[in-house]
Amino acid sequence: MTRKLVVALVTIFAVFALSSCTGTGKSDKPRSIGNTSEILVVVESEKQWDNGIGKVIRETFAKEQYGLPQPEPLFRLSHVQKKSFSELFQKHHNLFIVEIDPKIKKPKIETSVDFWSAPQRVYKITAASSKEFVDVVSNNQDRFIDAYDKSDRDRIMNVFRPVQNTDAVKKVKKSTGIKIVIPKDFYLAKNLDDFVWIRKEAVDLSQSIIIISADYQDTAQFSKESIIARIDLGLKNNVPGAVYESYMTTDKEFMPPEQKILEDFPAAYAVELAGMWRVENDFMGGPFKSYTFYNEKTSKIVTVFAYVYKPNQKKRDLLKQVEALVYSIKI
Repeated sequence: MTRKLVVALVTIFAVFALSSCTGTGKSDKPRSIGNTSEILVVVESEKQWDNGIGKVIRETFAKEQYGLPQPEPLFRLSHVQKKSFSELFQKHHNLFIVEIDPKIKKPKIETSVDFWSAPQRVYKITAASSKEFVDVVSNNQDRFIDAYDKSDRDRIMNVFRPVQNTDAVKKVKKSTGIKIVIPKDFYLAKNLDDFVWIRKEAVDLSQSIIIISADYQDTAQFSKESIIARIDLGLKNNVPGAVYESYMTTDKEFMPPEQKILEDFPAAYAVELAGMWRVENDFMGGPFKSYTFYNEKTSKIVTVFAYVYKPNQKKRDLLKQVEALVYSIKI
C-alpha cells in the first residue's frame, strides 16, 4: 500500500469548539462520559470485532504501556455495534468508529473534537475492505494514540485547573520562569534554584513533579544519557530515602528508560523518557515520565520529572494525571 493510499484524506467533520483546557471559554456540548484511558469502539458487526479489524485495534490501543511495574494496556477497550450506538454512547469521550464501504476509492481518516460531547475525541476510519482498514490503522498508530492521550489530559485538567494552590504556582513561576497548574492538594516541598519538588502525599499514594534546571551548553544535553545523569544527580542530592544512605534514582536494569521525541510539547521540541524509578538501598519504586526542553527565557535546559508511588496497585491513570499537569506548562 502506498503512502498516498494510507493517508488519502483527512476530513474535519465538526467545527472545533472551544474546550475548557484553553481557559478561554466553555463548550455548550454535554459533558463527556467514560473513564480515563478508555476508548469505545463502534463496529458494524461482532464479526468485525473478532476478525482482523478488531485485532489491529486491540494491538494498537490495548498493547502494554511501557514503564509500569504492573502490566496495564495503553487504553481499556469496549465496543458496541453501530445499530446500538445510541445517544448515551455518543457522549463517550474517546470514540473510534469503523466503517467498511466497498464503494469508496480511497480510505478516509475523519476526526473531530467535541462533536457529541466535551471534551471528546472522535476518529472515524472508512475503508473499502478489512485489509485496507488494517493498513490505515497500522500506519497511523502514533497519531491516534497521541490524540486520545490529549483527550484524556484535557478531561483531567477540567478537574485540576479550577481550584489550584495559587501560592505554590506563584513561587514556582518566580524561581523557574515556568507557570504550571498545581492542584490544591499538591504542595511545594522544595524550591531551590535548580530543583523544585511539588508533591501530593496520601496514606498509600504519592504523586510528584520535580523540575530540574541546568545551564544550557549544547545539544548533547538532550541525549538520553545526559538527561538521566542530571535526573539521578538531582534526585540523589534532594530526595533521600527512609533508611540510611538511601536515595531516589532511575532504574536502568529492570526497565531502562525509553526515549521519544515530542514536536507538540508546550515548549515545542522536547525529549520524553518513560521508565521506572527506585530507591537505592531500599525496596521502593514506581513509574515516571520526564520531559526535557530548552527555556529561552532563562537559557536553561529543563527536565520536568513526574512520578507515582502506589505499591501493588495499578498506576497508569495516576501517572496520566501528573503528565497532564506537566503539559499545562507555560513559559
